[in-house]
Amino acid sequence: MRNKALILVVAAALAVSFASPAPAAKRPHPRKLSYEPLTITTPETVEIELSNGLAGFFVEDHEIPVVNVVLLVKTYFPDRGRYGLSEMAQWVMRNGGTAAWPPDRLNDELEFLAAYIEVRGGDLNTLVSLNCLKKDLPRVLEIFADLVMNPAFPDDKIEMKRKTMLEDIRRKNDEPNTVSRREFAKLAYGDHPYGWEPSGETVNAITRADLAKLHATYFRPGNAVVGVSGDVTRDEIVAALEKAFAGWKKAEVAIPKVPDLPAPSAPSVNYAYMDINQAYVTLGHLGINANNPDRCAVNIMNFILGGGSFTSWITEKVRSDEGLAYSAGSRYSADPFAKGLFTAFAQTKGDACSRATRLIIDQIERMRDAGPTAEEVKKAVDFYVNGQVFDFESKAQVMMRLVNLRYEGRPLDTPERDMEVYAKLTAADVKAAAGKYLAPDKLTMLFVGNAQLFDRPLADWGAVNEIKLEKQ
Repeated sequence: MRNKALILVVAAALAVSFASPAPAAKRPHPRKLSYEPLTITTPETVEIELSNGLAGFFVEDHEIPVVNVVLLVKTYFPDRGRYGLSEMAQWVMRNGGTAAWPPDRLNDELEFLAAYIEVRGGDLNTLVSLNCLKKDLPRVLEIFADLVMNPAFPDDKIEMKRKTMLEDIRRKNDEPNTVSRREFAKLAYGDHPYGWEPSGETVNAITRADLAKLHATYFRPGNAVVGVSGDVTRDEIVAALEKAFAGWKKAEVAIPKVPDLPAPSAPSVNYAYMDINQAYVTLGHLGINANNPDRCAVNIMNFILGGGSFTSWITEKVRSDEGLAYSAGSRYSADPFAKGLFTAFAQTKGDACSRATRLIIDQIERMRDAGPTAEEVKKAVDFYVNGQVFDFESKAQVMMRLVNLRYEGRPLDTPERDMEVYAKLTAADVKAAAGKYLAPDKLTMLFVGNAQLFDRPLADWGAVNEIKLEKQ
């Protein structure tokens, strides 16, 4: 018995030893890992055009039984005396329904079908979109097309939106960050429409006739871009769109050119009083056009300067190293029709306002004069290139990007071209872009807060222009 027990113990030990996994191979350090070059396969996209001239893009996707349709209509700035017209028209268009589909019936039907239709946009476009199950597409597309072609613009919905807009105007100075962005845009763009804002007078001047005129002027098939993605074939969706939009007739639409921007403004120091302990600092100037050949280099430059979260120079210096700001960074936007804005910003304590401002300017000058290192450029480029993967998460995203590019009048292969440009960028390219598109000696400076709490008089930066915010 004793020998038998010993044999059983030895056998058990051997079984455990054979069952135990072999020692794991030594894993390489994460920094030494290598990967295959990133490649992106763009889903097949086809262009479609209806008999009435409505044209756009279609991406077939049978993964789930859902269909997405968007219609992007080109519009234009209203008369300045009725500024706010676009916002009102878009809201009332969706919430006012049509004669055949009044608001309550429309909303009940969409809720029953688990579908949605939305209308949104800005002064230069209106986007009407739908999402529904494939089986419900004929019904939802019927509602969608009727809303596009025949909005009712009922008076009660117009007055409801007017009250909301007037209340928004009354409260427009509640948030210092909102005040900073709005007032800086007005300083940078001057009398250009990009710097306009609605007022009580302009909103009260809007009539139902104005909404109807805006719709009649711009909502024409040849003045829109359609995009479809989802569980349908090309033939199915073209036939469905032809049926839904059979009553939408061709008409010529003349869209004015966005006005040229005024000459860059001279350096200035501007101040808006708000009874707060913090200081909101915004420095900058006009940005670039989206067709600028240096756009990719400018994106990388700004990522390193202040757009790259905690790794960027401004954030690291002002927030991490000096502990002066709750938030700090920069943005450099490119506009497809005029120019965007460059802004460097910080939200800091009042008694650190000038110190934070000086540090931001130092980083802008450093970028212009010294430029980034090759390693910084590589990391920024990797971020941009790898981030392209997320632009292809869904076929609806691919379709929407093409719709926007067509609307903006830019080449449809812009994303692919950008990838090639990013891959070839050098530190010298980025420094050259900084030299051309950063002007630290021509900054528009805006300070929002209580100047009595600031660490230095604002006059140390130059003659101060005080912006009087309306009291609510």
